[in-house]
Amino acid sequence: MIVRVLIVSMMLFLAACSVQDFPSERKVNVAAGARDRVALASEYLQKGENERAQLHLKKALELDPKSAEAHNLMAILLERESDPKGAEKHYRKAISLRQDYSQAHNNYGIFLYKRGEYRSAAVYLEKAAGDIGYQMRASAFEGLGRAALKLNDKDRAENAFQRALRIEGNLPTVCLELADLNFEKDNLAGARAFYLRYLKLIDTQPQTARSLWLGIRLERRLGDRNALSSYELALKKLYPDSAEYKAYVASLGSGS
Repeated sequence: MIVRVLIVSMMLFLAACSVQDFPSERKVNVAAGARDRVALASEYLQKGENERAQLHLKKALELDPKSAEAHNLMAILLERESDPKGAEKHYRKAISLRQDYSQAHNNYGIFLYKRGEYRSAAVYLEKAAGDIGYQMRASAFEGLGRAALKLNDKDRAENAFQRALRIEGNLPTVCLELADLNFEKDNLAGARAFYLRYLKLIDTQPQTARSLWLGIRLERRLGDRNALSSYELALKKLYPDSAEYKAYVASLGSGS
């Protein structure tokens, strides 16, 4: 009799498990499966194998339609595939599923910046930059600075660039932006400091036409004739068809 009771009790316990525990376990397995698919898709995306990446992302979203990571990665893929409507749909979905998903905010901000929607881009980039735990926070501040420049908000841009450098000190393009901003404010010492920092960071890489033109204007004011000659020669040799070289030639005639 006791044995029969134990068997019945065990059957009741298993029945209860099938109703309560198993669905929970299934949800965990489904979510884990979706994460595995997203990880595989990410690897394929890095290799440029977009079709394989998309297959895994579709499967991930079938398993877990609320996977913010899957939506974010799908948006990146669709952006690469020149499907801006699809990309925007998935970026917005990722953010709606996880309001604190800084990577999606950053990616969507960059996406909007590329489309020329600078004011909206700044909103999302600022959200990502404000997350102190976000690993790419410096990149978000850099993007915010660029968006602010497009909006002609130079104080906000300078602040964003400064914060990017405080987080990550080896950002040559940020140093160049700060050199340019300081030059515009007639802070020549500050402009040269950031410019020299830019040169140190690019090391043996060639300067851009923009940086050479800035260097020329700086040394015309500060008086390093050797540096000035070097920048002038490099601009003429490397970028003879650039807008910066044309501005340089025009400045010779005007004496500026």
